[in-house]
Amino acid sequence: MNYDVTIGIPVYKAIDFIENTIASALNQTFESIEYLVVDDCGNDGSIEIVERFQREHPRGRNIRILYNKGNMGVGMTRNRILDEAQGQYLYFLDSDDLIEPDTICCLFEKATTNRADVVYGSLDMIDYVKGSPSQSYILPDVCFLSDDEMALYAFRNYSSFQISVCNCLMRLDFLRKSNLRFLNSAFWEDLAFTYEMVPRVSKAVLLSKITYHYLCRTGSLSHYQNRDMLKKTEIIENVSVLDYLKGKIAMFVGRPFLPYYCYNLEMNSFYLVCYILKYYQRIVPVISNHEMQKILWFPVNFWQILLFRHKRLQNMFLWGLSRIPSSLSLFFVRLLGKMKKVI
Repeated sequence: MNYDVTIGIPVYKAIDFIENTIASALNQTFESIEYLVVDDCGNDGSIEIVERFQREHPRGRNIRILYNKGNMGVGMTRNRILDEAQGQYLYFLDSDDLIEPDTICCLFEKATTNRADVVYGSLDMIDYVKGSPSQSYILPDVCFLSDDEMALYAFRNYSSFQISVCNCLMRLDFLRKSNLRFLNSAFWEDLAFTYEMVPRVSKAVLLSKITYHYLCRTGSLSHYQNRDMLKKTEIIENVSVLDYLKGKIAMFVGRPFLPYYCYNLEMNSFYLVCYILKYYQRIVPVISNHEMQKILWFPVNFWQILLFRHKRLQNMFLWGLSRIPSSLSLFFVRLLGKMKKVI
């Protein structure tokens, strides 16, 4: 069958959430949807719940289940969805989150009306670990209709623009022609994908309407502090994602969003080092001062920073942190981390 939209759902150890997630996807008012579910071998009974929906739900014939041969991780599983999706547009839904009944209808209407590469909705974020109430991230209602507009907005408004592949409807042929793929990483694979996708977007739409409810669970970097022992290998995976993106910066030289791109990428590095310093005693094996300073590596030279029209001083300071002796660099990181209340 040909579908207007594919909702892609990677499933791994989601037994406590998958039923509500699938129900919210099947409850869409929009009709032409393929539900592409990929079992990533969590072996906890999650996929059996999806199979029950496939047999019993009125829209069950539109559910297609793929079975990985072994646990591939969310990045590789999403790549399989990219390869297998049959819709004109693709929408990723995590297996523990929820969407509004009119989510796809709203996003698709904006995508087709504006011939957009991507449409983003607003979202509620629920911290499942702390049990805190929902926090809303509301985007403005705006259309970007030329190159670099979307990237300039996203990187300039980084704190309020959620760097995620969920809650956005993406034109599938745009993704495929751009050769966009997810990294084989257990952490920040969506950050890397978004950093690579956004600069390629020519037309985009943002909506103030909340279309997605994101449940934040244990396992991400932000939840390292809830564990008694942190594996160095997990932190190094985050570092490898940042290094990968830093290696891509050369292709964006001269683009108006580059100062913000560099600043946000370096601040991710800065906060990662802050977490390492804060939870240093829990990390096994230890991370040396030299390794921490390498995380702060700045991929643009000083003379290029001087040409920046925005964030020049901030980028110069972050460049300096990566060049001075590691003991002095980490002294300033610790000092600023305490000022920002992250250490």
